[in-house]
Amino acid sequence: MKVKYLALAVAALSAAGTANAYTADATTVHLTGASAIRNNVAAAIKKLCVNEAGGALTVFKQGSSTTTLANQMAYVCSAPMAGTSITKIYHTTTGGSLNSILGMSNDVAKQQVPVNIASSSCAAPVIPTSGALKNFTVRANCGVDAAPAASNGGFSDLEFKPVREQVDILSSATDGFTIDDVTETATLVGQAFGVGVSESLYKGLQKAQGLSTDSTPAGPCTPGDSLPACQPSLSRADIVSLINNNLYAPQKNGAEKLSSGLTAGASIEYARRVTTSGTQSGAQVYFLGKGCLTGSNFGEFTVIGDEIAVGGTKTYGDFFKVSANSGTSDVLAKLGGSGYVFGFVSAENVAPATTTGWKFVKLNGVAISDGTATGLNKQNAIDGKYDYFVEAVSYKGPSAKTTEAQAAVIDGIVGQLAKTVADGGPETVGMFILPENAAGYDHATYPDEVSSYTRGGSSPNSCQPVSRPF
Repeated sequence: MKVKYLALAVAALSAAGTANAYTADATTVHLTGASAIRNNVAAAIKKLCVNEAGGALTVFKQGSSTTTLANQMAYVCSAPMAGTSITKIYHTTTGGSLNSILGMSNDVAKQQVPVNIASSSCAAPVIPTSGALKNFTVRANCGVDAAPAASNGGFSDLEFKPVREQVDILSSATDGFTIDDVTETATLVGQAFGVGVSESLYKGLQKAQGLSTDSTPAGPCTPGDSLPACQPSLSRADIVSLINNNLYAPQKNGAEKLSSGLTAGASIEYARRVTTSGTQSGAQVYFLGKGCLTGSNFGEFTVIGDEIAVGGTKTYGDFFKVSANSGTSDVLAKLGGSGYVFGFVSAENVAPATTTGWKFVKLNGVAISDGTATGLNKQNAIDGKYDYFVEAVSYKGPSAKTTEAQAAVIDGIVGQLAKTVADGGPETVGMFILPENAAGYDHATYPDEVSSYTRGGSSPNSCQPVSRPF
């Protein structure tokens, strides 16, 4: 079996080595959309290729890291997947969730640029022993294509309805389809999110909240300790005040107004995502009621920074800065830098389990991060103690955009995500199975994988409060 696996791997690399720029054909599907669930999607693709199809999988990715994913990736399997002829899955997550729909457009301006998997474009294959790509065969440092390409659908962190105005612009004349031609499918999995902060902000909050040995009086934790007992907390109210457009909020007017442990007169940066991002939409729904608290009572808040171009930054007053980031990788890079920075990332991202680097903080006193290098970051969400999660969906276009084979691969990935480990599913991080799942899994039998709580389930609705459906 091991000899067979190695032979398949060589065959996969050889096939990939002859590839040039992305070409739409019967062996290919191009997925665009959410970066927040890309690690879990990668794990599902591996199961689809290796376990289901009996093939060997090679990951091609932009960027030098061989342990983390990037905004532009491709997966090449030595065997056709999901009972189709497809052996190559391009996964482009620039711009985020709404590009699972917009990226299918005929309009080049809405399309995304895929990775280039030509051998000359990529580094030699390695097999990492840690990180999100542990035990994958990885070829990093790949270039990207010279031009964007239309996609065949993809995944979104949440349904488009809270930001419907961004997809209602689609027209048959310009894009080749309208939003009414798009099929939305519930994945029946929830993805937890958290508030990530830079090292200096984390340690400052620890000190102010009496958690670290440099607190007065001294606390029990080494500064930077990432375990839940040592994690500082931010309130939902403070987050609301930081990300809405009220410039008079004290939290935006000097870091010490957020916490006494922070340097007086220092500024804070909000590393937000662009408007097409599901991470951004999910945060706006959860914290600001955006797209939900409408009607005669109109209780929603407006988010700060919508006007900032991707990659840009803007300073509001003297003490608050906002940056607009295309993908999860960009936010993580900001969190890994200097200064007081915060942003929202999915809990599939595992923060460094050392005393340095970015970290998750608790939200209203409840942790989502296990604080370890191998943590699954989901138990409190599964148990109904932590409700900052969304329910992912897949999007497919009409037949001119998504063939039956491409649709089958998308459905195959969804099927893997909603499968328990005992049934051959991937060990997902930050992601859990909802009670309405098709297999009938229940929380009592699978307490670490299946929740009793949902926010819409078979009819995803991010505006709904979390509840137990039965």
